[in-house]
Amino acid sequence: MQWNSNTTLRSHKIRMGGMQRKQIVAYCALTAGFGLLSNAYNFYYVKVFLNFYHIQESWFQFSQVLFLVWNAINDPLFAYCADNKNFKLLKTRRSMILYSAPFFSLSFLIPWFQWSTHPVIVGLHLVIALCLWDTLFTFIGLAACCLFTEISQDIDTRITLTRASQLASLFSSCSIMVLEHASHGLQDFRAFQVTTIFIAIFSWYLMYYCGKHCHTQYDLNQMEDGNKSADEVCHQKTGQESYWQQTWQIVRDINFISFVITNFFQEFHRTFLFNFLAIICDQLISSDEISQSARSTFYGSIPFASKILVISIAPVLWHFSYKTVIRANFIWKILGGLVMYYVIGNGHPWILIGFILLDECFANGTFSLFNLPLSDIADINMQKYKRKHPISSMVFGTNALFVKPAISLSPMLAVAVLNRYGYSQIKKSTGSTTSLTENPLSPTQLEDLKGVMFSLVCWYPIVLGTIQLISWSFYRIDNKIEKNIEVVHCKQD
Repeated sequence: MQWNSNTTLRSHKIRMGGMQRKQIVAYCALTAGFGLLSNAYNFYYVKVFLNFYHIQESWFQFSQVLFLVWNAINDPLFAYCADNKNFKLLKTRRSMILYSAPFFSLSFLIPWFQWSTHPVIVGLHLVIALCLWDTLFTFIGLAACCLFTEISQDIDTRITLTRASQLASLFSSCSIMVLEHASHGLQDFRAFQVTTIFIAIFSWYLMYYCGKHCHTQYDLNQMEDGNKSADEVCHQKTGQESYWQQTWQIVRDINFISFVITNFFQEFHRTFLFNFLAIICDQLISSDEISQSARSTFYGSIPFASKILVISIAPVLWHFSYKTVIRANFIWKILGGLVMYYVIGNGHPWILIGFILLDECFANGTFSLFNLPLSDIADINMQKYKRKHPISSMVFGTNALFVKPAISLSPMLAVAVLNRYGYSQIKKSTGSTTSLTENPLSPTQLEDLKGVMFSLVCWYPIVLGTIQLISWSFYRIDNKIEKNIEVVHCKQD
């Protein structure tokens, strides 16, 4: 009898392992499609609206404020509905992706086709583009994060999934490289527009594949126990707890508070690098020092480098906790910024580019690991409140409620600082392709602007890394294996 039981258990594990491999492939397709769009969008939208559409600063700041407010509302709203409502669109994670993917691809195209040169229309264009993009980005992003949590609770599987998704992200990172070379650094804007259309179509197909084939372990268990087909699976969501009850349960957790503070400043840093890397490098480093071709290759290689970093350090996560690896990144940020600012200085363009490359790699690489602690927080919440199904959407959505404002606040601060030192005069007078050596500013103003750009590049990692190092020290989850053992004991009891 024992032999039959063990044999059945082994065959069940083999069958579930084969199913999980299929889910990993489908999840990677989602990661690739999602990344193709998000990488290009975040990298180009600020530069396009500032340098090509010449949006007024007042409209830019206004659009970011509205974007901030909508960001704060839609994440918890979608999250609560996804975990507690039985709408057809929300019945499974994969159905959320399947039905919203084409609209997400369309929202990606909106910023690249100018509606009018009138300042008010340009401002409204950015407002609508940001809000529509974030609506679909949030909807699919929440589903993707929940898939990561619910495909498996096993830490080894999650690390494997992280590594595999980064391999897929390597492919998605090519969108910037393709757009840079197709448009010659945005000098051929028509070619840029045509290329974005092809990227949007291909991305939709990848997300469609995920929506058809990526089932969570709860989907698979329900299909297996009830002998149901994929399209018949529908989770019954209780709705017994209110939004405020679930939110209070989440935000009172010290691990969640520590993570949210850390994640907020990580997103703040990443957004600055995404939005202003090309602007600062184009202006701080002249074409005589580094050619446009080399510059485009550099911009396109940054996403690749960060993914390779995560793939490389994934084996380390089996020997050291992700908490230790993430802490090491904050120490690097502080030390790297200090050395660059006080020891090397801004007179070495290739060293500056190398520093920016490393900063971007570590910022994005560390962010790629953040699904691991959030998934642990969701698992512990399910265990603590004896749920049959984790409220993954609520955990990720509540996190986004506090973190997403950084996406608006970061460019607002950077634009205000740069314009105060004369950048608005440059883009009005000379357009998007002129360096700081060919601008209407006086030599003193020119040096001041170059100095503040260099200071931003160095002091962002110093200040933000210090805050993160302190906040991360309060995160208490050290060993996921111990937590898994506790969960098993709870089930046996």
